[in-house]
Amino acid sequence: MNFEWFFSKKTIWKDCRKSKILRTIVLVTQNTICFGIIVSIITFSIGFGFKEIIKKKLLNIQGQITITNRKINNSIINKSLKKDLFLFKFIRRINTFYEKDVIICDNKSQNVEKFIFKGISKDYNPIFFQNFLVIGYLEKVKKKLFSDYGILLSKKVSISLGLNIGSSIIVNFFFYKKNGNPFFISKKFYVCGLYDTSIPEFDDVYIIGNIKHIQYFHNNSNVNNNRNEDFLEGVEIFVSDISFDKIISIKKKVDQKYSDNFLVKTIYDQSYEKIIEWIKIFDINIFVINLIVIITVFFNVIVFFLIIIIERIKTIGILKTLGARNKVIHKIFLYYIIQILVPPLIIGNSIGIIFLFLQNKFRFLSLNKIQYYVDFIPVYLNINYILFINLFIFLICFSTVFFSSWFIINKIPPINSIEFE
Repeated sequence: MNFEWFFSKKTIWKDCRKSKILRTIVLVTQNTICFGIIVSIITFSIGFGFKEIIKKKLLNIQGQITITNRKINNSIINKSLKKDLFLFKFIRRINTFYEKDVIICDNKSQNVEKFIFKGISKDYNPIFFQNFLVIGYLEKVKKKLFSDYGILLSKKVSISLGLNIGSSIIVNFFFYKKNGNPFFISKKFYVCGLYDTSIPEFDDVYIIGNIKHIQYFHNNSNVNNNRNEDFLEGVEIFVSDISFDKIISIKKKVDQKYSDNFLVKTIYDQSYEKIIEWIKIFDINIFVINLIVIITVFFNVIVFFLIIIIERIKTIGILKTLGARNKVIHKIFLYYIIQILVPPLIIGNSIGIIFLFLQNKFRFLSLNKIQYYVDFIPVYLNINYILFINLFIFLICFSTVFFSSWFIINKIPPINSIEFE
């Protein structure tokens, strides 16, 4: 058996039983490391959980980049522009849309409320329906939406208007004549499904329906003499990454080549900028909390090491007198920290992972959806983060003891240490 390991194993726990001070310091150190592991794992998992779930919403609610016509043309997108856009590998899909201001009368209070009717086509981002449709069967909803007069309302708007699945509703589309006078075209729709993104900037504003309705009203509203069944307002570009640099690179590309024909807006130009800034706060929170944990663990390990040096100073002198090299004594103290470190690592990881697993499955910790955009605390279980946290804390403890012992043990004279009381 390895002498250093055998010696450290036999002496550390024996000394703890004899010395109340040493036993207390060991328990405090172990509890600090255990608590640090738990806090770090939960902080990383919840922080990245929030980031992932909010990013997922922002990547699928609507396009992160919108390109609209500056003039009324027959087509929003030509082959040259489409080819340029798909040179960016992180573009997932490009969908057409047509938005129109509408007015709806509240069935409860008879108040008039303004919304945006968002017309979409059949091939519109399917993940939107999969993630955010909360009432209504997906296939039936899509069939009614694109083959009938069905529309989607947000759950929040349906409650405020007193509507539910199957309820009929009169939607008044707002247009302007050539002379500038406004007028309305009214049409009866019925609610075929309810969605819920938990993002007020979207849920409070949008009614979703078939783009063909707006195209038909446009062609029959005497807005212009050029009737075009396929008239589009613009296209939405869905990307795989909402990083500022990547999105702005697309905007610059389009602006440089097509600025006379198209107007480009990004997610950073719209009301979602506050949400994006809110996501960035999680990076700061993760850093600050883990920095506090690291500092706490560092100082506790330092205190533990200094006390154990004092407790074992006679032993160091005896070992040196018997011919033990400094390298052997260093190993003994490194094995001390390993034996102290391993139990809290196991316990801390077990508690942290079990807590995250239970929260992920049962969602027993809830949140205010209006403030946090989600009604539960999301967690992101990733083995790489957990391994990184464990390795990092282990290296902090190990390096702290290694360098401290290197400078302290080498300077302890054998005779003085034997006489030390």
